[in-house]
Amino acid sequence: MSRVALAVLLPLVLGSSLSACGDSGSAGGTSNAGKTLRVAVIPKGTSHEFWKAVEKGARAADAALPDLEIVWKGPQGEGDAAAQIAIVESFLADGFDGICLAPLDARALETPVKTAIAQNVPVVIFDSGLASADLGIASYVATDNVQGGRIAAKFLAEQLQGKGNVVLMRYAVGSASTEQREAGFLEEIARHPGIQLISSDRHGGPDESKAIEVGENLAQTFGERIDGVFCSNESCTSGMLTALARDPRGLTSKIKVVGFDSSDRIVAALKEGRLAATVLQDPVAMGEKAVRAIHAQLTGKPVDARVQTGETLVTTQNVDDPAMRRLLFPLAD
Repeated sequence: MSRVALAVLLPLVLGSSLSACGDSGSAGGTSNAGKTLRVAVIPKGTSHEFWKAVEKGARAADAALPDLEIVWKGPQGEGDAAAQIAIVESFLADGFDGICLAPLDARALETPVKTAIAQNVPVVIFDSGLASADLGIASYVATDNVQGGRIAAKFLAEQLQGKGNVVLMRYAVGSASTEQREAGFLEEIARHPGIQLISSDRHGGPDESKAIEVGENLAQTFGERIDGVFCSNESCTSGMLTALARDPRGLTSKIKVVGFDSSDRIVAALKEGRLAATVLQDPVAMGEKAVRAIHAQLTGKPVDARVQTGETLVTTQNVDDPAMRRLLFPLAD
């Protein structure tokens, strides 16, 4: 080959080699220039106000990140872990880049999460954790639920002046977030020897009608012996309030009820004095931080293994405080 031909070909060969090296770097997942990242955001349900507020935060993050596109999809109610598993599997089959998941069941959802991670699809868990801590998820974004339960118990003990009979209405077996709240409540209430726990094994579940039924049964069984009640989620809180309001003995005015989360009914009960307090999360922040965490993971940025979103007690005394409005009405504005 002549020197002239070699001089012409050499730059072309070097340029091709450098270009190939650059492509290899992008394929490693640390650069997504020009690519829209598709992320599935899968809540426990879509009907409760809490999840609608989480969606609001997730979409705010989506709007702020031009290289990201989220798809929000979950079971309609909160009682169908099989449906949630099928949703995760569907997104994996469709080749989504990442998943944000609020597991309905701490153990049942481990298998699809393991599958995702094995396929190099990063997973951010939000709201409620998984049973195992070593699955290799990118981040866990949630309230400190144990502390939320402690806050509820401490306030209820103060309201009862350290003595009386209390009832715990649980949510559902396998729901890590509410089980943590219940554990925190039991831990703190045990510090008050003058308070007796007379029932702690009834589950109201995700359907408010079931929670009403459980609440009515508790009222019939224990009646005027009950001095205080803690309910560990929105549907149970609302269901118990309805059950007490229906009782002809006027139990609503006699029993101190502390709940968890917010809704229009819960806010109304606070203002009317039928609910002594409720522990608030920040669902908008939770949704936004979960999406930002998966985006950071996908773009090679640092990701905190644990992101806390806060817990706040709102009572009949501070329900009208402007600082509480954002948490009480997360869907406003």
